[in-house]
Amino acid sequence: MPPAWAPSKRVLDMTAEQIAETRQRLNVTVEGEESASGIVAPIESFEDMNLHETILRDLRHREYDKPTPIQCQGMPVALSGRDILGCAETGSGKTASFALPMIQHCMDEQPIKRGDGPIGLVLAPTRELAQQIDREIKSFSKTSKVRTSIVVGGTNMSEQRGDLRAGVEIVIATPGRFIDHLQQRNTSLNRVSFVVLDEADRMLDMGFEPQIKEVMQSLNKDHQTLLFSATMPEEIETLAGEYLNKPVRVKVGQVSTPTANVTQHLQKTTDVNKIDDVTALLLEELTIAEANGQRLPLTIVFVERKARADEVAEALRVEAIDAAALHGGLSQGERERALRDFTASRISVLVATDVASRGLDIKGIGHVVNLDLPRTFEDYVHRIGRTGRAGSTGRATSLYTDRDSFLVSQIKKAIHDLENGNAFAFATGKAARQRERELALDFKEKIKMGASNIMSTGSGPAVKVDDKLSFMVNTASSKGGAADDAWDD
Repeated sequence: MPPAWAPSKRVLDMTAEQIAETRQRLNVTVEGEESASGIVAPIESFEDMNLHETILRDLRHREYDKPTPIQCQGMPVALSGRDILGCAETGSGKTASFALPMIQHCMDEQPIKRGDGPIGLVLAPTRELAQQIDREIKSFSKTSKVRTSIVVGGTNMSEQRGDLRAGVEIVIATPGRFIDHLQQRNTSLNRVSFVVLDEADRMLDMGFEPQIKEVMQSLNKDHQTLLFSATMPEEIETLAGEYLNKPVRVKVGQVSTPTANVTQHLQKTTDVNKIDDVTALLLEELTIAEANGQRLPLTIVFVERKARADEVAEALRVEAIDAAALHGGLSQGERERALRDFTASRISVLVATDVASRGLDIKGIGHVVNLDLPRTFEDYVHRIGRTGRAGSTGRATSLYTDRDSFLVSQIKKAIHDLENGNAFAFATGKAARQRERELALDFKEKIKMGASNIMSTGSGPAVKVDDKLSFMVNTASSKGGAADDAWDD
């Protein structure tokens, strides 16, 4: 049964024209809202959402005085009991848009007893994202005393077992570890009635589809599901069709274009000069910032290998640039310390492998530097998507060498297409990866070397390649120095 919730009278009295005007101003589009309950209007104040007073108290304590666009529309839909297919980038306030309705939902249910499973369940792709969600929910439930438990790999399973068996209202989990606890009967799905699939595109990318299906197919029929994704590839549409019940589609801005607010710059170099080039770039930025009484903008430098991350971080520290490495070879404590210091601006530069390129929501990142370009275009999109979030602007600087010819041609073409109005130039997902594979094959077949040493890609900008390096043009299948995968779930 839908929750007995209604917004304030002022919201109920809004006309269709006022609702349309508010959505246009918030840059929010809504589809599929036709139901017996009618249109769910966007609400631009937390008070008009008729939240529990304990939740409002925690919002005031955190100095949340005005909801973001995704919260204005997503929260009323969730509070009304409808399923949501939400398309909003990380950094848009998305977590609060599902956390606050989930807390309210838990408060409206019968109290949890020892041995009960949770009422609310959030599945997320990585431990780091799960930890961020857990912190956010805890900060909004201090007064209400809604309990949470984080269930992820790489941490003490016995502590998780104790929390789950004692009973908690909300579980935030990565799919693999949560399945482990279900199989050991440390928890159950019997009472789950509010489910969130966050960063669903990333979970599918990481191969969690079987675990997601196992959980969703085991739920009671009477549950509400909120699915959030920064992009909308075909497989997300399929997942939504299988597990969401007549969802309301809420989209904020041009979220299919994760790079729309990012100024991208490509810089030719050599492998020998890469570290010197990045150091010089950041030293110049530091000098300019200090001359204006400011700090170096938060910057992520992406590298290919763990050892390279340590080497670059040390080189930057030698030049008095506060930097730390982040990669899968570090202990969990070391990784968390690096992220804490970076988030709190105690250091300005994080030197990371691809482990940090997706899922993390660190506000205020102004610059992404690719010291080593990734192997695939999709990884490039996810890397530079760490900046330019939630309507802010950002910059991306990518160093490249001749061996990066194929990827550079893709980037240049995508930038050109984006400038000409193609919102899907930087699309991700299985279909996009298939197109990339087809382009790579076409690239190999259509390489033409002329006297001017210009290599044509068949489509998109030409890239200069030295004769002695022409054998390296097949970078798409290069196996040398693969970037770290995300550490195990």
